Amino acid sequence: MFNKCIFFVMALLLPFFSCYEEGKRGNSAGIVSGAAGNEEISLDRASVAVLKKDVPLPQAKKKWTVLVYMDGDNNLSPFSSLDIEEMIKTGSGDNMNIVVLWDNDPSQDSGASSRHGYYYIEKGGVVLLKDTGEVNMGSAATAKKFIDYAIKNFSAEHYMWVYWNHGGAVDRRSRGISWDDTNGGDHLTETEQKGIADYFVKKAGKKIDILGFDACLMATAEIAYQYKNTADYLVASEETIPGKGWDYNFLSKIKTTPSISPVNLAKQVLAYYKKFYTPTGDGGSATLSVMDLAHAGDLARAIDDFSLAAMKSGVSGAEFKKISQGLPMFGAYSSGTKKYYFTRDLYEYFEKASVLSSLPKSVKDKAKRAMSVIKSSGLVAGEWHGSDWSGRAQGVAMTFKYATKVYRELELCKDTSWDEFLNWAGFPDSDAAY
Repeated sequence: MFNKCIFFVMALLLPFFSCYEEGKRGNSAGIVSGAAGNEEISLDRASVAVLKKDVPLPQAKKKWTVLVYMDGDNNLSPFSSLDIEEMIKTGSGDNMNIVVLWDNDPSQDSGASSRHGYYYIEKGGVVLLKDTGEVNMGSAATAKKFIDYAIKNFSAEHYMWVYWNHGGAVDRRSRGISWDDTNGGDHLTETEQKGIADYFVKKAGKKIDILGFDACLMATAEIAYQYKNTADYLVASEETIPGKGWDYNFLSKIKTTPSISPVNLAKQVLAYYKKFYTPTGDGGSATLSVMDLAHAGDLARAIDDFSLAAMKSGVSGAEFKKISQGLPMFGAYSSGTKKYYFTRDLYEYFEKASVLSSLPKSVKDKAKRAMSVIKSSGLVAGEWHGSDWSGRAQGVAMTFKYATKVYRELELCKDTSWDEFLNWAGFPDSDAAY
């Protein structure tokens, strides 16, 4: 299975930027070998038509502008043209702009042309707006230049920003998004992402209506809180995302219903994703969530209340660490005899805590409150998971590890006692310790 995530050679403690455990890349026939039984996924070679025409700039203000930060400068390059092909089935129109910063890597995508620049997606083809040359997609400066160009030339009532690449949740070894192989594996950390979002809001004069991660493992409480002041809705996956990523045919919903609300458009991303993967071999393991970030602050307060109550409960920290054992692990993989993971489902953790007889009522009540924020109050506005995750994935994940200095840079850790709770409870530094 070829996934949009990042794995590491733990024995060497060195990152290698790959979307599958075995680290095998596509061959010249356009076949990618994955980690699950070395299965082969055939990539029908997409041929993106580059249209020789001018796009008048700036465009008149429209209902929607969809911006895709497409970092294909790595072993996902073969999939980038496939997603562009999906986009051009709809194309921009009177009420929508689709603009992509596309950076691919032909050396990892045999037969592909170099794509380095800003592209306007039209029905049937793309128009090169600006040839940027090779850019570092792992640099915040690259994203900010794209924002400058897009806001100036494609103003809209609503904006959707999509990160397209590898994702690594907020684990200290693999944290972030948008790895760029031709720039030394540079990538965007959560701190850099926050700076980019702040910059977007400053330039656009409004929040990002929908922030999307077409990348693995980014539906976490930490990420949701990181964007609570800069985006209204978050679309991301708790688990790894298959290499083919989102189904961009959801864009047709904007074209047919330009007045579609941000929450309903976010749910359309979810609906198309579900329909795309349900009948496939990847469907059993796939997940996707829509989060209403208006409730991210409520979740943080509930997490803080639980953490403080736990540390004052008189119950040993080891008891709270034990609760996480046996919970579903997202991004789990094996190396030798050891199993590693990235995150675990937060709702499932609180649910176990809420009924544990060894915990006092004060702690269990705080756990129930957190569960309510996730589900009843509407933080998770939409969620789908394949059969592999039935009753085990509820839409938002969390890191359950020793809180390092890097982890504590996250806004949620700055504003709550979650990081102190992790260290007090004795969560291990190495996930293999589980």
